[in-house]
Amino acid sequence: MAVLMALVVLGGHLAARYIADPALIPNPWRVVVAAVAAVVVFLAVSTLTQLTTVLMLPVTLPSTRGFLTHVGEFSALGAILGTALGFRMGEHLFVEAGRDPARYGFPDLLATISDAVTLTTLLAIALCWVRSAVLARDLARAARESGRWRGAAGYAPVLLLLVGNYIGVQAGAFAYQLLRG
Repeated sequence: MAVLMALVVLGGHLAARYIADPALIPNPWRVVVAAVAAVVVFLAVSTLTQLTTVLMLPVTLPSTRGFLTHVGEFSALGAILGTALGFRMGEHLFVEAGRDPARYGFPDLLATISDAVTLTTLLAIALCWVRSAVLARDLARAARESGRWRGAAGYAPVLLLLVGNYIGVQAGAFAYQLLRG
């Protein structure tokens, strides 16, 4: 959460134009930004895939409830911090546009806030990835102990985690290619 708070403070002032238009990122930093974005997209997509899996299956483990609560709380905090970041970025971009509403007006402010909310919410969800791995481990353990799934079927939750991570890898590679150019 400290990283997200720092993003609101620093990103809203120092990096507003780079967040609003990633094409302005200087070439030496482009690889670093693309790699960080790829990791965040990988973790967020993987976590959201696991969330979808948990919501589809009737799972009653305590770690499932903890995972759902954790993702919900982090998503809400990401949306709140994203709104604050969006307003900070919008203010900075408006001043940078020379206080000309024709160059940066209300629709642009709403778009900036929306982008910032999405960005910080995905960052917050990415922080929940570890919980999805713990959940997959607990699901596999519970399936083996209950005897409902014998043999390879007991590893179905781990397989779901691997498939979710594969989807996340594909999304991360796509984000890397987009930012790398």
